[in-house]
Amino acid sequence: MGKIPASALFLLLVCLLLCTVPVFAAPPSEPFLRLETGGHSAQIRRIAVDAAERFLVTASYDKTARVWDLESGELLQVLRPPLGSGDEGKLYAVAISPDGQRVAVAGWTGYEWDQKHSIYLFDRASGKMRRRIGGLPNVINDLTFSSTGRHLAAALGGANGMRVFRSTDGEPVAADSDYADPSYSVDFDRSGRLLTASDDGFVRLYAADFQLLAKQNAPGGEQPFFARFSPDGRQIAVGFDDTTAISLLSGEDLRFRFAPDTGGIDNGNLSTVAWSRDGRTLYAAGRYDDGSGWNPVVSWSEAGRGPRRSWRAATNTVMDLAPLSGGRLAFGAQDPRCGVLTADGSSRWSRQGEILDHRGNRNKLRLAQDGSVVEFGFDTLTDAGDWSRRRGRFDLTAGRLSLDPPRAEELLPPDIRDEDSDNWENTDSPRIAGQPVKLDTYETTRSLAFVRDADPFVLGADWSLRFYDRPGMQRWQVAVPGTAWGVNISGDGRFVVAALGDGTLRWYSTEVGRELLALFVHPDGQRWIAWTPQGFYNASPGAEELIGYHLNRGSDQEGEFIAAAQLQEQFYRPDLIAGLLQAGGEQAVLAAA
Repeated sequence: MGKIPASALFLLLVCLLLCTVPVFAAPPSEPFLRLETGGHSAQIRRIAVDAAERFLVTASYDKTARVWDLESGELLQVLRPPLGSGDEGKLYAVAISPDGQRVAVAGWTGYEWDQKHSIYLFDRASGKMRRRIGGLPNVINDLTFSSTGRHLAAALGGANGMRVFRSTDGEPVAADSDYADPSYSVDFDRSGRLLTASDDGFVRLYAADFQLLAKQNAPGGEQPFFARFSPDGRQIAVGFDDTTAISLLSGEDLRFRFAPDTGGIDNGNLSTVAWSRDGRTLYAAGRYDDGSGWNPVVSWSEAGRGPRRSWRAATNTVMDLAPLSGGRLAFGAQDPRCGVLTADGSSRWSRQGEILDHRGNRNKLRLAQDGSVVEFGFDTLTDAGDWSRRRGRFDLTAGRLSLDPPRAEELLPPDIRDEDSDNWENTDSPRIAGQPVKLDTYETTRSLAFVRDADPFVLGADWSLRFYDRPGMQRWQVAVPGTAWGVNISGDGRFVVAALGDGTLRWYSTEVGRELLALFVHPDGQRWIAWTPQGFYNASPGAEELIGYHLNRGSDQEGEFIAAAQLQEQFYRPDLIAGLLQAGGEQAVLAAA
């Protein structure tokens, strides 16, 4: 071989640098296939209501925010910030200006291309993005406007504390980074004082000029999650992530006053708290399940000192509450569900996401040897509020869905060996084969499966899948769009299949964790869509109306949504879907893309 010229070496070096160093210049330009069923398809994290109580806004892990008519529950607008793969675009926080004209959303937003996080401000009526506030060092967990609409406050992840911005132009006004852990709560009172709660154990109170007035541990728990002013600002309610206790503090100096009666509430938490508009009733909710399959809203009269009542609200964690006039209450939950409760606790309206519920069905997740046939259990609510438990089976090659099919012995459940479920289910400190497995802080594992007759295994958790060659040796980790309630590994060891909290089933390669396929089955048991990350799909008759494509238009503009029918010629490819798991199937998809 002859000597390579210096100029060629230089060009080769440039090429290697460009190919190995990611460039985060702008949101990705390729189309993203998205579900659109008229409601949220993943957990609702936060909600907000304008001062005149015309609009309810919800922010979700499905990477959209939605504006609802507060009186009727009619969907008025979908807000679509820029998004990317994995976690990029998940919304954790939302606020609406008192006049109802502007909506601020944020979460895991902008990091993929900026290496910093952003807050997006939308025009509520048109859905147009009007401003982006960038440069934030971590995810944004909560947002709120001041009562005048002049200021916008944000609670940040990591040890980054809070930020306050001028809402008219996004200019920073105040910051406090002297926090040891994430903050999940910010709240203004009518006078402009600011309140925060952080996992570092402290509740912090700031004056209207944002000088720190008081910093106190709230008795009752170690991880304050929500802290909310009473309407007159004289009391503060604190809910915790790690306990069902609630603490009421002085609105002047955060001194402890008393704790409402939570006796008998012995599971989950009451992390989300709110006051009625007149301050006479205290509300709380969270992971607490009353044993009926529902997560209720708990209320106390006499500003927390009176007797306790419970109202049925959602079938999963209640994430946020917003008090309304006349004793009504808006809520958002992980189902995903949002709605309005009347003063007597009955439902004024609610909107449930049209997705399958895979919780409690991990042993029903069964796979063919090559992963091309999957069987899954799912639960749906009847009109009477009871659970209907069903089984589905999907044949990827044939493109066929069957409901409650006869048992097929060749479909195998997850192999969990003799691992005690206490070691890996619903824990933040799992142990596999007697060895500890490290997770991210605050993450909880939900599911487990081993490669058959081998050591490697996969753990499904709240926001990730993790594949290990053995405990302590992680091969890969990928973000997932919803909690991994069930996982299984095909008998040939090539694929991980996960049943997720967004109602989908997804196939990943065991080699590198690359997502290969997603399957959405509508709760009607008739319509289904199977698609690849590149946007190619197969669908049953009538199911195309449930999907479309999100197109980013830059980091400072809202995304555009295009109905699938408009791109059918390019992306409707049953042949690619049917052959995807076969040898060379993925290469065929990449070539087509």
